[in-house]
Amino acid sequence: MALGGVLQNWPVWGIGLAAVVPWLPVFVAEAAWIYRRHAWLALFYMLIVTQVGHLLEHVAQMTQIHLLHHSGAQAQGIFGALDIEWVHFIWNTWVLLAVILLLRRFPENRWLWATALLAGWHEMEHLVVFSTYLLTGRAGTPGLLGQGGFIAGGLPIRRADLHFLYNLIETIPLVGSFVWQFTKTMRSLQGSRT
Repeated sequence: MALGGVLQNWPVWGIGLAAVVPWLPVFVAEAAWIYRRHAWLALFYMLIVTQVGHLLEHVAQMTQIHLLHHSGAQAQGIFGALDIEWVHFIWNTWVLLAVILLLRRFPENRWLWATALLAGWHEMEHLVVFSTYLLTGRAGTPGLLGQGGFIAGGLPIRRADLHFLYNLIETIPLVGSFVWQFTKTMRSLQGSRT
């Protein structure tokens, strides 16, 4: 479907949607299958798939900015209509809440603890950006550590680059936590069968 969109010169978001939609039934079926066998791993699975997808959106934006030299509305990733403050805030809140729920079930997972710390900082960053947006109506403010940010003027890095890095360093331990937990669960199941 995505190839058809490319050949028909669809907008980037249409091509992205055409690539994602056919996979939704597979995603739902896999999540349901995992839930029937290992309920909490289903939440883990849904979090991993959605966060990796979100990271890929940031990768697309970085490609637009640094390789295609786009800016502004041309550099909003694949689904640019969703590149707005409240969507970012709600997204990161979902990630943080899901991680907290998973920590209640899997408190021994050190990778998950690292993810919680990183997601918590990322949430604070979005809280500052979102509250600034609500108070001033200005979108795209630097937050805490973006260039010109509240903490010592921020780092010498633009907000888009910073949030790409946030999502990358948040996703790496999240994937590690899932692999660790999945492996532990499978070993536990094998041990109970013998």
